[in-house]
Amino acid sequence: MAVKIGIAGAGGMLSYHYQGFANAGAEVAALCDVNIQNAEKAASAYNIKGVFSSLTEMLQKADLDAVSIITPNKFHHSMVMEAL
Repeated sequence: MAVKIGIAGAGGMLSYHYQGFANAGAEVAALCDVNIQNAEKAASAYNIKGVFSSLTEMLQKADLDAVSIITPNKFHHSMVMEAL
C-alpha cells in the first residue's frame, strides 16, 4: 500500500515534488492552495483526487500519512500554526 501524501501549494514547484513522490512510490492523494482554481487545475492535470482551499481543511478531510508544504517559505509557519 502506497504512502498517501498531501501537498500544500499548487504553484511552480508542484511538478517537481509530485514527480519525486511518484518516483518514490507514494500516492499524492490531496492538494490544497488558497487559490482553489489553481488547485483544481493542478489536481486535474496530476489526477489528484482531493482538492482543498486550506491546509486545515485538507488535514480534516483527507486520509493522509504525510504532508509536504511547498508554499513560499514565509508562509510555512503561519500555515502550520493555523492547522494545529
